[in-house]
Amino acid sequence: MERIKNFLFVNTSLKQTVVKNTFWLFLSEMLGRFLKLWLIVYAARTLGTNGWGVFSYAISIGSLLMIFSDIGLSGLITREASQKKEGYMTFITTALVLKITVLVTSILLLIFISPLISHIPEAQELFPIIALILFFDSLKELFFSINRVNEKMEREMVVKTIMSIIILVLGIVLLKIKLAPESIAIAYAVGSITGFLIIALMIKKDIKKLITKVDIAKLKMVVQATWPFAIIPLVGTIMTNTDIYMLGIWRSSVEIGLYASVDRIQQFIIIIPSTIAIAVFPLLSRLVNNDNNKQRTILEKTIAIILTIGLPISLGGIVLANQIVPFIFGSGYSGAVPILRIFMLILLVSFPLILISNTILAYNKQKNLVRAFSFGVIANILLNILFIPKFGATGSAISTLISTIITTYIIWGKLKKITYFEVLPSLKKIISASLFMVILTILLKYIKINLLINIIISATVYLYLLFLLKEPILKEVKTIFKKS
Repeated sequence: MERIKNFLFVNTSLKQTVVKNTFWLFLSEMLGRFLKLWLIVYAARTLGTNGWGVFSYAISIGSLLMIFSDIGLSGLITREASQKKEGYMTFITTALVLKITVLVTSILLLIFISPLISHIPEAQELFPIIALILFFDSLKELFFSINRVNEKMEREMVVKTIMSIIILVLGIVLLKIKLAPESIAIAYAVGSITGFLIIALMIKKDIKKLITKVDIAKLKMVVQATWPFAIIPLVGTIMTNTDIYMLGIWRSSVEIGLYASVDRIQQFIIIIPSTIAIAVFPLLSRLVNNDNNKQRTILEKTIAIILTIGLPISLGGIVLANQIVPFIFGSGYSGAVPILRIFMLILLVSFPLILISNTILAYNKQKNLVRAFSFGVIANILLNILFIPKFGATGSAISTLISTIITTYIIWGKLKKITYFEVLPSLKKIISASLFMVILTILLKYIKINLLINIIISATVYLYLLFLLKEPILKEVKTIFKKS
């Protein structure tokens, strides 16, 4: 019992700290998003594709208008506090003030501009509530970034779980009282405010330590250092929400509902590489230019771990998409099956992208990301113009897949120029096990085995094959647990 306690709550080594932080981040995201997904499924089924499409459309417009509310300050604060450079306290305080200023400006922009650009009238009354959700979500994420400096990721698990329970319970209750998109919006707003208040109380001592005098002279330095950090979340926000906004121009809220429903599945799965990348980021930041060999080793192993998880999920999702969509959302969402298959391909491409981008940020070479991500965003918008009028939501998903492939290829090459690393040689066993698993999944599907049983059997066989092939990643994880 003491051994488990030490592993989960005490930082004892580099590897154990990364695994511990990843565990807590992953658990918090999984619990939080699973509870939210439960509500999303309930809301999507009860509201139908039209009502769910209206809510998703309002969220997308709000997110687009709020894309500069973070401007990368959360990642910058984590890096600066981790590296503890000279004058970092004043630097962080200045960044915090800038963050709040930009956030308030973005909220006002959302409230007054969103009604003017909306193409779906039913979304109008949702925008003030959406503003509350995004405002407190942004502050909450900022406080999470301060908490991550101390590598106490277990706090996030508590906050996100409580917040998600509130959203789930209140959402179901309000939808039963009034079956309308604003019911789910109110539930999200209350949960977001609660989550912010809890994390604020947890880290109030850390906030007091970080608050010093604001140095106006450093404001320009903060802006110069932080704007490239905004590129990663900016691209994800633009691609997803531009897709939905542009669907609103040429298509109905019903098609938006189809797209947004399976996009939630993608967002649920993407927490795996996201949490691993977040957990490793403080460590990569400390090792950069101090121990580049160790940094390279951690990078290669982390990418291998991410792809070990991502490859079977992506391939399995493609095979089982026509069973997953009706199982989760009902037969009314059958039109989303091809969209989900494309999203599964996007996941395979984007799984390592977050870690690779974060590593470039750790090297303070974030300007290298700008051209690649900008090209990806422009390509996505142009492809949407080409594909959406003819192919609708499926065309939008294809646009995102192509632009994501382009972006990942460029970013991968950028990092290789900064620090040499190899991944493909370590993936042979993983690829072999994944392909065998896919054949088994198809066979089980053909003989009409239950979806959940198919997933459990396929996943178990995949892990067993990795064990038989003596995959080094499994040995690495086993070593970490033995030493803790």
